[in-house]
Amino acid sequence: MSDSLTSEALNTLRLPVVFTPEAWQHVVLPDGSNHPEKLQLDRLSNVVRAAFEAHLADPNAPYVVFEVAKFVSASDADHEPLLRLSLSLLQASDQPNVLLIALAEEQQR
Repeated sequence: MSDSLTSEALNTLRLPVVFTPEAWQHVVLPDGSNHPEKLQLDRLSNVVRAAFEAHLADPNAPYVVFEVAKFVSASDADHEPLLRLSLSLLQASDQPNVLLIALAEEQQR
């Protein structure tokens, strides 16, 4: 990652971040769990940080795929420990621009 960030890359990081419902369920509320609010906020901040780091590594890409540690339940222990997510910039003429975090398999590009 370059030490000198463009103003466009920095402006992108000021955009609101939204999640698809599927990504939200896998990232913040896995297995419909009722984990303490602090744990949910920690998960959320870790994913947003990882998304921003992935974006800054390739700020001109239309979307980037990144991985975060999966929060595994006992029934899921034998599955992949990483969760693949994507970050993309959504632009619509009648809506403000937002950064969208989705499960990588949801990416329709």
